[in-house]
Amino acid sequence: MSEESDYLKYRGKCKEMSEELCAQDPTLTLVRGHYYCHVWGEQPHWWCTKPDGTIVDPTAKQFPSNGSGAYVEFDGYVSCSECGKEGKEADFSFESNYAFCSNRCHMYFVGLGEFCK
Repeated sequence: MSEESDYLKYRGKCKEMSEELCAQDPTLTLVRGHYYCHVWGEQPHWWCTKPDGTIVDPTAKQFPSNGSGAYVEFDGYVSCSECGKEGKEADFSFESNYAFCSNRCHMYFVGLGEFCK
């Protein structure tokens, strides 16, 4: 299968395909985190692990590195896109891929900081 068609077949389907795999094999665990592709860098991602920790990634072919990069499980902490403060994901607000520790930081990030004085 060509690289482009693998991208189209698997991209954006990480969680869905990993959940399906876990449903088929209850010994697998669903994992959320980041995949570090040698070509594309850090990518948000979902995959499965076996009880012994072995990674099973049904969508690895979407990446140019085909799953040979590093898988890092999400630890529950994020960084504010404006000030860099770190905290628990549940305590932050989000817009698209951006996390904010406060409304003030969100306003500054989008160029409306003068309204926060």
